Amino acid sequence: MKILEWLGSSKKDLIEFPEEVRQEMGYALHLAQMGKTYRQTKMFKG
Repeated sequence: MKILEWLGSSKKDLIEFPEEVRQEMGYALHLAQMGKTYRQTKMFKG
């Protein structure tokens, strides 16, 4: 599993979101650590 690195105030900012949002984002971050993609992820183009 990859290590999750928080930059700047990102962790503090996430904690301020409603519980439901924190759970979804936490799950999405966990999947990313395992090299998987969350079902609603949109890739950047460029």
